Amino acid sequence: MTTKASAASLPADRERAERILAAARELLLAWGYKRVTVDEIARRARIGKGTVYLHWKTKEVLFAELLRREFHDVLGLIAARIEQDPAVALPGRLVPEVFLEQVRRPLARAILTSDGDVLGALAMTADGHPVARQLGFHSLLARLVDVWREHALLVAETSAADQVCMIDAVLAGFFSGGIAVPEGQGPSPEHRADLLGRVIKGAVEPSVTPAEATVRAAARDVVSALADARSELSGG
Repeated sequence: MTTKASAASLPADRERAERILAAARELLLAWGYKRVTVDEIARRARIGKGTVYLHWKTKEVLFAELLRREFHDVLGLIAARIEQDPAVALPGRLVPEVFLEQVRRPLARAILTSDGDVLGALAMTADGHPVARQLGFHSLLARLVDVWREHALLVAETSAADQVCMIDAVLAGFFSGGIAVPEGQGPSPEHRADLLGRVIKGAVEPSVTPAEATVRAAARDVVSALADARSELSGG
């Protein structure tokens, strides 16, 4: 009986955990991390405060899980697009996909821009690194650069370390929107993504169009890299 009862409670536990995370996400984006309390999360999720602590011991652990899940989901969406269209795995296609996801998902934007207004103390790690780095973004980018180089999808004249730096800096610049164009007066996100793709392609990709077989082989390796990163985020 005890075993059956425990098994029956698992779906209810998962559903409650998802409600807590959904409530925490809504409040984080609306109020910012500093203002959100466990009491308010419990009220929004329509459960008792003690129930929140049954799933996560502290507010910090709860929100850390929320950020991990957000980045995990973003990587899954990009992997799915590559599986539909292997050309999305090319540097000039994949980097704009990351940019568009931060436009579509405000929490992803906060993570990738280390937005202190939203993330508060979570924006930076204890050793001063952006939270995106803690979630594995830098390591993933380095691995993707290695994959692209293995398939000759990046120019060989520039080192892998420099290519990581270039892609990271350009992407960060497009995230911030720049300093010369007033906010709200720039091009649409889709047009900015197109411009970003052109910049990446011109800066790091060879001028020769890769063969379809090369693109497909690289796409498999890129999807594998994304899967490994997602596994790390899941604790696997």
